[in-house]
Amino acid sequence: MPDFGFLSLLLWPAFLLLTSAYLLRPKPSTFPTANTYPRDFLNRKAYREVQENSRNLIITSLAKFKSPFTIAIPHGRKILLPASLADWVKSNRNLDHRQLVREDFFANVPGFEAQTLLHSADDVVLNVIKTKLGQNDSTMGPMSESLAVGLREIWGEGCEWHTISWYKDTMELIARAASSVFVGPEKAGDREWLDLVQDYVMAYFSGVSELHRYPKWSRWIVHWFLPNAIACRKYVSRARTMMREVLEKRRQEVEKAELEGADPPRYNDALIWVQASSGGRAEPGDVQLSLAMAALFTTSEAFRQVLIDVARYPGLVDELRNEVSKQISEHGISIAATSNMVLLDSVMKESQRLSSSTVVLERAALADTPLPDGRVIPRGSHIMVDSTGLWDSSIYPSPDQYDGHRFLRKRNAGDKSSQFVQSGPNFYVFGGGRHICPGRFFANNELKLALAHILLKYDIRLVEGCDPKPISNGFYTMVDPTVQLQVRRREGGDILHV
Repeated sequence: MPDFGFLSLLLWPAFLLLTSAYLLRPKPSTFPTANTYPRDFLNRKAYREVQENSRNLIITSLAKFKSPFTIAIPHGRKILLPASLADWVKSNRNLDHRQLVREDFFANVPGFEAQTLLHSADDVVLNVIKTKLGQNDSTMGPMSESLAVGLREIWGEGCEWHTISWYKDTMELIARAASSVFVGPEKAGDREWLDLVQDYVMAYFSGVSELHRYPKWSRWIVHWFLPNAIACRKYVSRARTMMREVLEKRRQEVEKAELEGADPPRYNDALIWVQASSGGRAEPGDVQLSLAMAALFTTSEAFRQVLIDVARYPGLVDELRNEVSKQISEHGISIAATSNMVLLDSVMKESQRLSSSTVVLERAALADTPLPDGRVIPRGSHIMVDSTGLWDSSIYPSPDQYDGHRFLRKRNAGDKSSQFVQSGPNFYVFGGGRHICPGRFFANNELKLALAHILLKYDIRLVEGCDPKPISNGFYTMVDPTVQLQVRRREGGDILHV
């Protein structure tokens, strides 16, 4: 007699997998598909075009269709809207950026708690980013001190040219600056903690990339076996232990001061801010990894690109040094100083323009959403807006040429959207509307402080023959990982007092 109980144990998982595959299959699109090719039965050419040549694919498809179209990606599709619909997208309540991030970056996958918490319904982390990390002068001193120590230890004090470790030594500086504000003095310079947050960020984004290679219906199983997702779970566990130890030590310090009748110590960092705003409910380790995930990767990439451009165009250096020196002399290490570094602001925004992604304003449709022309974006669709205008000569003269003064001229002409932290027509790198990046002010001050230290204390140059080019990675762009940057300590920089 067949063992029907045993058979049912085998059949039920198979049934669930087949049902998941059917329910999560890509739905037919109501818009034409840009990257469909004859005899490309496995979509290899289609996916290669997206991965390696998205800018040209978008430009030629907009010219061909003159309206929204679909781009096929592995195990899914995106709807591309023309830039003329940017204002409509950013103000439409049915189009939600946070839901797209939850889906595309796999919130709720074990080990990815950083993403889950960042976009949780209570907004505990986002509220702290908005209210405490932006224009907060009290964060500037700790960041500056952390950068000074980091540069001494990582880039060194030698007056001879030497090559830095490109990825490691740039992310390390950003991690130290951010940690001085995120986690406070106990762990801001701690080797284990700095390695943990950097390793988590790299494992997280690598894990996301790995999961996208698998069909949607399989991901709830596959993640348990992927090396980077496994690593993330290990890092989460260790981060929770370390942050609980810090909070317990602080509790004991306060208790001891009260028993002795002394003033209790005061803490001024995101670790304590989030605990206060959440009533102690937020898991402190997850909060720290969430902040690191949101801040380290993108800011490190922006930092690297500006370093490349400053090294490539040394004619900017003296002017930048004079501006930085003047503002710190007048305002000290403060928001006022970084706000008035207007040429540095322009240099950063031009670097951002030339290394930007080809799409912006990515959203998930929460409901069937009619376009202005009456066609409907189906519920659950992922949409994005064309951003290839960043290389349009009718908007930016000589668009492929780096011009560090480009946005300073615009600013002096009254264009308020020319500032690094601002979005505006044809420039939505930080997003727009209610979903504009809440951490852009913190990133702006962090980058300017790091660059101020480097400009005043170091000479930098690219190794002879090194000619970095941004690398296309689908709709996004990566800074060239093969860069060879040399640095040497110069006389001066004492104005920073650290």
